[in-house]
Amino acid sequence: MPRLRRLSIRGRALAAIPLLIVTGCSAPAPPEASTASTASAVALYTLAESNRGTPQDIRHGKPVDIGWHAASGTFLVATYNDGTIYRGRLADPDVPVYMTGTLGQTVAGIAVAGDLLYAAGSISGQIRVYDLATKAQVGRFETGSGGEVLDLAVTGSGDVWVTDGTRPVLWHLTAQQVADGSGTPTALPLTPEVAFTPGPHNLSGIVAVSDRRLVVVHEGDGALYRIDLDPQAPRGRTITRIDGATVRQGEGMALDGHRLVVADFHGLSIVDLTDDAGRATAVTPVRDPAFNRVFSVARVADRYVAVNSSTGDGQPYVLVSVPAAG
Repeated sequence: MPRLRRLSIRGRALAAIPLLIVTGCSAPAPPEASTASTASAVALYTLAESNRGTPQDIRHGKPVDIGWHAASGTFLVATYNDGTIYRGRLADPDVPVYMTGTLGQTVAGIAVAGDLLYAAGSISGQIRVYDLATKAQVGRFETGSGGEVLDLAVTGSGDVWVTDGTRPVLWHLTAQQVADGSGTPTALPLTPEVAFTPGPHNLSGIVAVSDRRLVVVHEGDGALYRIDLDPQAPRGRTITRIDGATVRQGEGMALDGHRLVVADFHGLSIVDLTDDAGRATAVTPVRDPAFNRVFSVARVADRYVAVNSSTGDGQPYVLVSVPAAG
């Protein structure tokens, strides 16, 4: 696309100012068709009320992330411009609005754990927490100005880890801070092991392998990193670049057993991880004409559901569902 990707959110900052999107963008590299395989049994889901109005009167904005709430059998989708949340089911191709957002209350990424929805607020620097049943905001945390919080992972113990596209840190919330609904996030430094460059195209997606192990992807060079959390280690962590595979233009990710599913703008890249997440093996990527600038993905029952960030003029945004890899 014109380099609208992660519109600063992972390039998303421009999304809140639609008139600036076309200028200053460069086209992304074409997909690697020689290694692509077309998915079968593709299903599409339409986001209600999306892509209506003029750029000055845009409603909800681009969808950017998706989470799965297993207890209710529903998936949730967030939009960038106003943080509107959609909620849908695999059996229904129409996805209605569940929580209406507020213009300017940006969301770059979401995570669902228990009955809570966690939202990373992009250039606002906020991390917000909502009760899914009541839709009430039950926590807000400030990381300060000058950053771009993008994606979140919630561990089994309830700790929250958040990537930042411009600052060389991961942000950490303890389970107790989440329960209290307040507190100051802690910054975990990532340099020099993870290279950061000026601008937004640094770390993007994150998953929790365990309470003490995370995997992140670098949007700029496609590198995958294992981060082992250890308060006894220098700087509180050990960072290892994962050998064997990279995912260029990697964005949101989902962990499916030992399989890492990465939204890569052109579709889905599939990477198998060893037991210790120390090495990765690329599997044939999933490609289909229905994919259109894919930002994120979730495992939803026996499917992978991907979020298209682009659509035709006046057309609603859609999600693309394909069978989960065997």
